[in-house]
Amino acid sequence: MDEVFGNSGVAPDFFTTYDALMNARDETDTITRLQTAAQGLGFDKVLFAVIPQPKVNIADIYLRSNYPDKWREHYDRNNLSAADPTVEYCFKSSSPFVWMPQSFKTTEQQALYEEAASFGLKVGVTLPIRGIAGEVGMLTCVRDENPGPAFLKELSQNLGGLSLLRDVAFDSLHQYVHASVAPAIDVPTLTSREMDCLQWMCAGKTAWEIGRILSISEAGVNFHICNLRTKFGVSRRNDVVIKAIRLGLITLPG
Repeated sequence: MDEVFGNSGVAPDFFTTYDALMNARDETDTITRLQTAAQGLGFDKVLFAVIPQPKVNIADIYLRSNYPDKWREHYDRNNLSAADPTVEYCFKSSSPFVWMPQSFKTTEQQALYEEAASFGLKVGVTLPIRGIAGEVGMLTCVRDENPGPAFLKELSQNLGGLSLLRDVAFDSLHQYVHASVAPAIDVPTLTSREMDCLQWMCAGKTAWEIGRILSISEAGVNFHICNLRTKFGVSRRNDVVIKAIRLGLITLPG
C-alpha cells in the first residue's frame, strides 16, 4: 500500500489537478482546467451553471460549458429547461443525479434525453451546488457512451473525485460568478393564500392535497396556481416553484 500512497497514506498526485484549478490564471484558464480535470475522471463534456443569488435576473445565470453549440442553441431556443429534470432537481436535492435513460421519467423528459443523446450527451452525472450566499447551481459531467453496468461501476469509483471537483470548481469560479450580478428583477406581490399554495407546491403536494391541507376545494387551489403562473409570467407549475425560489420568496424544504 505504501508503494501507491507513500508514507502519509495519500496519493502524491491526488490534489495536483485541484491545486492547478485553484491557481488558474484567469476565468478562461479556470474553465479549461476544469474540463481537463473532468476528462481525467472520464468525462469529455462539462457544464457549470450557477444562479449567483436569489432575486437576480434569470437571464443572468452564470453558465459555462463545452457542450456542442448546436445543442445549446436548440436547448435555449426551445426552452428545454422546463422539461430538464436536472434543473428542478438541483433546487430540491444535494445528492448526485445520474444520467441514464431511466432517470428521465416523464414523456417530456424522455424526449429531452433522446435529443441530448443524439448530440453525444448519453451518460453522466449532475452534482448540485449550494453556496453559503444562496447560490444554487450544478456541475454536470457527461460523455458519449451507451449506458450500462460498466459506466455505473466507473462512476462509483470516481464519484468522490467528482464531488471534490464540484467543490473546487465552485470555489475557483466564485469570483467570476459574482463579478457581474444584474439588478434584481421585480418580485410579484402575492396574497397570503397564494403564498400558502406556493409553499405546499414547493413541498411537492398536488392540488388535491393542498386543498385538503388548506381546507379549500381543488378548483380553488388551481385558481390560485393559475394566478401564480400569471404573476410569475410562466406557463408551468414547476416553473412557478423554481422562479419563486430564485426570487427568494420561498426556501427549499429542510
